Amino acid sequence: MAAFTLAAALLCASWPALASDGTPTHPLLGRPAPELLQRLVSGKGTNFRLSEHRGEVVLLGFWTSWCGSCSDYLGQLRRLDETYARAGLVVAGVSLDDESARAVSALRSAGIKFANGVDVAKAYGQRFAVDDVPLSLLIDRDGIVRYVHGALDGPADAAVLKEIRQLLDE
Repeated sequence: MAAFTLAAALLCASWPALASDGTPTHPLLGRPAPELLQRLVSGKGTNFRLSEHRGEVVLLGFWTSWCGSCSDYLGQLRRLDETYARAGLVVAGVSLDDESARAVSALRSAGIKFANGVDVAKAYGQRFAVDDVPLSLLIDRDGIVRYVHGALDGPADAAVLKEIRQLLDE
């Protein structure tokens, strides 16, 4: 865990930030998703470009190999990919690990086949305002970030399923 730094500890701080009414907030919520272009370490092809998926619903997940809940999170993303890919959901992941090898090992262990890249420089982590992992952004067909979640368990799991179905039906 030598790679575990103060920045990593801050990344695991409490999230999501809450508005006064208790609803999660995120700076990109309701705004166009920034461009993302990453070299893939899993999935089909060699690169993933978010803008090439306009017209599709995208679940973009940020995670790390050292995050305690991210192993379960990857499994949840895998199940969503397996269940909803035929309906038009694109699942893509971005590891914020300091070393690509750790991310690749975690992906293999979890049996992940959907698109994943590694953001060693944390440029996309900053661009997408990731202040905790796991972080899920549901992006609609027009490229707008419509929903943001942390871990996809318990009540968040039911909410994400409802939101995915709603976006696929739009």
